[in-house]
Amino acid sequence: MGERYQQQQRLPLLRSYNNVHKSFVRFINKTLHNVILYWMDYQGQAVSYGVLAPDDCRLIDTFDKHPWVFVDQETGDRYVANQRDVFFPDPWFGKNRSLEHSETPVKYERTDVYITLPVYTLRDLSLRAIRQCLTHDQQAFQLEIPRSLQLELADMLPQNKESEDAQKS
Repeated sequence: MGERYQQQQRLPLLRSYNNVHKSFVRFINKTLHNVILYWMDYQGQAVSYGVLAPDDCRLIDTFDKHPWVFVDQETGDRYVANQRDVFFPDPWFGKNRSLEHSETPVKYERTDVYITLPVYTLRDLSLRAIRQCLTHDQQAFQLEIPRSLQLELADMLPQNKESEDAQKS
């Protein structure tokens, strides 16, 4: 097991891999928010492909199995594309695999990719609403809610500087 294998083991799992099969997509923002388009590069780093306004679309030429993620510009919340957290394009000829070679379209077809809000449970929506009313993690423990929810809320919030300093002392 050489150095190259060890380098691959350190790379993130969500990243692009070399691929020769092109994919042509049309990202369509169906939310009411500005969405940042991110392509995950070969090292797993998010590369911005700009901001997509509500009801706008962007034509992207990419490759089969290159991951894309979509983030709210204001809140940083993740959105879904075609009901998936991470969008992996299929090759442009994927829809036509069952056709005879003579029947395959000469011109490629773009795949429509709809960016939408994820479906949240009532529990998730409630935690998100409560989180917006709090400023730091210690406030979660002052609420009269089950301990498991207090812990989850605390993880969603920035740490209180005073509690950090007390832990260091």
